[in-house]
This record gives sequence, structure tokens and C-alpha cells, in this order.
Amino acid sequence: MPAEFRFILFTPQEAAEAIVKFCQKSGRKLPVATVIGAEPVGGVAGKEPPRGLLRLLPDSGKEVQLKFEPQEIVGALLLFALDRKIPMPRDSEKVLESISNRFALRIGYYPLEKADAGKPETAKTTDR
Repeated sequence: MPAEFRFILFTPQEAAEAIVKFCQKSGRKLPVATVIGAEPVGGVAGKEPPRGLLRLLPDSGKEVQLKFEPQEIVGALLLFALDRKIPMPRDSEKVLESISNRFALRIGYYPLEKADAGKPETAKTTDR
């Protein structure tokens, strides 16, 4: 059976919403401010996932940028996808990437081949 890959791209507003909700659920405190958006920073395709930058505008008028590690971004985006009932194979590889300055989750699914039918399947989640 062939392997399947798909990408889920998130707008800066969707990514920001996902990160804010993730912070609320995980207990990470955010300053009181208007959320501007979120964007990927750094990373090298296939080698290193991007980090995240959440941009906020408090009443003071000076923009605040908060940094997030790749594993926090993956967690936030997965929660966002699950809340919206976006199908996500549980036993798939999930890799954080940056495409056109947007966060993207690359979902890879590798079904068992007949020769491996008796072996347990292993799935890798790359969320460094």
C-alpha cells in the first residue's frame, strides 16, 4: 500500500489562535494584549523545525514578541486541528515546517506492508 503525505497550512491568525489556546490549557501566562498573529522563525526544511513567534500589541502601543519552541507549536496546531475535527491519523508522523511564511504540519502515514504484518508498527512524531 502506498504511503500518504499531506500538508496542513495555518494562517498567521489561525496559528496565533492555536498558540493562545495552547497557553490557556497549559497554564502559560500571556500579557493582556491584542493578538496580531504568529509566524515561523528559522528552521531548515528536512533538518530543523521552525520556532514560533507570537506577536502581541498591548495598550502601551509597543509590540511584544513571544518565542515558542517547535514542540509547543506542534502541540498547539494539533489541538487546533482536533478542535475543528480535521482528520489526523493517530499513528502518523507529524513534522512542523514553514511554507510561505506560514506554519505547516506535514502528516506522513506509512501503512504496514504484508511482509511486516506480524511486526508492531512504529510511528515517529518529530516535534523538536
